[in-house]
Amino acid sequence: MADAMRAVVLRAPHTVEVAEVPIPRITEPGDILLKVEHTAICGTDLHPYEGRLEVEADIVLGHEFLGTVVAAGEAVSQFAEGDRVVSSCVISCGSCYQCRRHQPGNCAGSRIFGLGLALGDLAGGQAEYVVVPHADLNARRIPELGSAEDTRFAEDILFAGDIMTTGYEAVARSMRPGDTVAVIGAGPVGLCAAMAAHALGAGQVIVVDKVAARLKEAENLGAIAVNADETTPADAVLDLTEWRGADVVVDAVGHESALLSAITLVRAGGTLSIPGVYTEDAITMPFGELYLKGVTVEMGVSHITEYIDEVLALTAARKLTPSSIISHRMGLSDAAEAYRMFADREATKIVLSPEN
Repeated sequence: MADAMRAVVLRAPHTVEVAEVPIPRITEPGDILLKVEHTAICGTDLHPYEGRLEVEADIVLGHEFLGTVVAAGEAVSQFAEGDRVVSSCVISCGSCYQCRRHQPGNCAGSRIFGLGLALGDLAGGQAEYVVVPHADLNARRIPELGSAEDTRFAEDILFAGDIMTTGYEAVARSMRPGDTVAVIGAGPVGLCAAMAAHALGAGQVIVVDKVAARLKEAENLGAIAVNADETTPADAVLDLTEWRGADVVVDAVGHESALLSAITLVRAGGTLSIPGVYTEDAITMPFGELYLKGVTVEMGVSHITEYIDEVLALTAARKLTPSSIISHRMGLSDAAEAYRMFADREATKIVLSPEN
């Protein structure tokens, strides 16, 4: 194997470059090394890209990837060379107090790929190779279809490592069959949440956004689209719920304006689920309204490994098809343009191929 590989490196806010960097090496007995087949740009990647999350210079970005095992540590028992694998974007240890209580997103040693030293110093997967620590816990083998359908299925599975499972958890932890689910934000996580709500038996799914193309994607998934530039979302949701409000409201944006809107949509006794990432120290919110309505708030880093097996099973059964939201397939060499397009909302979801 060569000593260097191509990877997407963050040089400064709004500046990424495809550069040659050393191939990562297995350093712990539970590690596996993957040759990356597919990798994607996620909304969370925009936090360091746009400077909202301070990271050290020259980190390798990316936490959504799928690949083939080329080497495994001596303690790995679930994987062997040649296996195709998808990994959770969040790495947990499996043995701390939080992990033992099935809260791996709160792991005392939690690490996230491609987000710098403060979040675990793990090189990202927008590269030709990536190391996955604690692989037996955090990664999953995927089937080889051996047909023309294989590429599409692999792209579906790719998203089990983050956005599909994140969207699924945001709904599954709060929803009952027949519920009305309202999703703020028709970006990738919001669309995956809408898809999951349908798969889990929601009575109706409402998606709120301002971008017409994204709202069209939501309609293609069977959701009721509400354009916040054309109507007041709270009025639309009240009209659709006999003036109760939604049983579950998902803030899939991670911005104060989205959160304030979400609070107006949730019914008394309902649940506000927040998979959107917040990095601010403080925001203004109507706490009294939440208290008087008796709203349950669910939020935090997703517990990917607690839900990924359900997502993989539903994906294999074609109940979840997140590859349908891919708008662009580009080469790794086009990463700078891909990031610009994604940040400017010219793309819904971009998958990068390390082969190009």
